[in-house]
Amino acid sequence: MDKETYLKNKQARQSQAPHYKRESLCFDCFRLKQHCLCSLIKPFETNTYFVLLMHPMEAKKEKLGTGRLCKASLKNSQIIIGIDFTQDDQVNALIRDPGNECMVLYPGEKALNISSDDIATLKSLGPKRLVLFLIDGTWPCAKKMMKLSTNIKSLPRLSFTSTRPSLFVIKEQPADFCLSTLESIHFFLNESERRGLEILNHCHDNMLDVFKVMVDFQIECAKNPELPSYRKSDSGYTAKEDRAKSKKWGTRRILHRD
Repeated sequence: MDKETYLKNKQARQSQAPHYKRESLCFDCFRLKQHCLCSLIKPFETNTYFVLLMHPMEAKKEKLGTGRLCKASLKNSQIIIGIDFTQDDQVNALIRDPGNECMVLYPGEKALNISSDDIATLKSLGPKRLVLFLIDGTWPCAKKMMKLSTNIKSLPRLSFTSTRPSLFVIKEQPADFCLSTLESIHFFLNESERRGLEILNHCHDNMLDVFKVMVDFQIECAKNPELPSYRKSDSGYTAKEDRAKSKKWGTRRILHRD
């Protein structure tokens, strides 16, 4: 075949090939713009500084999971990725800073319950800043991260009394008190405002609004075979009330004890 014939054949093939429209990408969350949630997020200030300790699997798999939604919503926050934070320079610098009062939001028998306990110590911090660490990962991963990170494990714990189960219905939670990272922060801010630690005027409710949109989209993906499925399985999406309850949490401890 001579060059002229080759070029003619190539041009004919290109003219017959289907034309695909290039889809736009959001470079903040790295989702397709048609599925991007960034325009819905309304960042706001808090007195509390939030530090999300994110498991590497969470950081790798979730383009805009609940942890990243929190970071985008909370102006006073940061994400640190890892598993064992004992020797982490950023974490230890925050803990050693005399201007910080560091605690970890994690249930425990000795945890200070912001919903019902006396929180005079939190109200009398003076010039100190409350720095609240949260572990962002699955509950088994979070348990391991608490066990390994001796600096985080030694911090005083904060908790709250949840009044409802998680709205993250696409995922199975091991117990009714288990909430996603975003829901935990939202509930903590609710209680903080109710008890006089924060003045938010309900601007933090935007976090929950965006979260609900994300969950609805994930359910739509799982139900619709023409969309990229959140759960790529033959069974597709099963409503929470129709799922068989996992038996492993009947014998395994969910939390790392304080």
